[in-house]
Amino acid sequence: MLNDYLPFIDNSKYSELQLISYCLKKSQDWVSYRDVTTSLGITNYKLKQLITNINKIGLIKIEVKISQRNFIRLSGANEENLQKMVNYTAVNSLRFKVFLNLFMNVDSCTREELQEKEGISAATYFRSKNALFQSLGKETVKTVSTSESQLRLLLTDVLYIFKYDKLFATSEVSERIHTLTKTLMTALHLNLTANQQEKFFYFCWVNYLRYQMGLTFQTTDRELFLEKSNLAELATFKEQVTEFLPSLSNLDIENFQRFCLSFLKLPLNAQPEKMLA
Repeated sequence: MLNDYLPFIDNSKYSELQLISYCLKKSQDWVSYRDVTTSLGITNYKLKQLITNINKIGLIKIEVKISQRNFIRLSGANEENLQKMVNYTAVNSLRFKVFLNLFMNVDSCTREELQEKEGISAATYFRSKNALFQSLGKETVKTVSTSESQLRLLLTDVLYIFKYDKLFATSEVSERIHTLTKTLMTALHLNLTANQQEKFFYFCWVNYLRYQMGLTFQTTDRELFLEKSNLAELATFKEQVTEFLPSLSNLDIENFQRFCLSFLKLPLNAQPEKMLA
C-alpha cells in the first residue's frame, strides 16, 4: 500500500510512514531499535529523528522504553489517525505540491511563484520534479502527458488517496456534483457504497476543475469511453451537466457522460462490487 504514496511524498517524510507501517505490523509489541534499524536500513540517529518528527505531529505516538536495549511501540494508530498522518505527510511534501502545480494548477501559479512560496531554489524544484517523474515511471509520465482522460484518472486517484479536498472549495459546485451522482445512480440503478460515491465525487470535481482550466478531451481519449448506446437513459444527467458547465460543447458533454460511465465500469448489469475497483 505504501508504494501507492511513494511518488508524491518526499523521501524524508516517506521514511516516517515506513516506520509507522513497520510498527503496525508488530501490533502492540515492543520492538528493539536493532530490529527496526536493520529492517528499515537506517541508523539509530535516523530512527530517533523519525520518532521525534512523528511524535511532534501529534496524531500518532511512538513510545520509547529505555533499558539495556531501547524499544519502541506504536500507540494511537486508529484508522482515522492513520489517514490524517498520510494526508499530513503528502500535503507537506514538495513532490505533492509540484504535482499539483503541474497538473491541477487552478490558480495558475507559475513555477517561480511556487518556488518563492515554498522558499526553494529552481534547482530544488527541478530535483523534486525529477524525483516525482522517476517514481511515477516513464510509461505513466508519457501516458498522462498525451491522454487527458488518463491524467484525470490519475488525479482522481491521488486526491482520493490523500483525501485532499482543499481544491473543492465551492459548496455550490459540491452540491451540483452530489446531484449529478444521485441522478446517475437512479438512472442506472446503481447501489454505490459510501466509498464509491466519495471517489466519484472526487472524479467529478477533477473533471470540473480541468474544464475550468480550459482543458478538454482529445479524439484519442474517446477510444477509452463506453459507446453512445449507453447514454440513452441519461437525458436528465445531460441536462444537468449542460446547466452545470454551460461552456461545454455538445461533444464535450457527450464525452463527459461516456467518461463517467467508463469510470463506473458499466455496462448496466455490472455488479456493485466490480465497480471502482
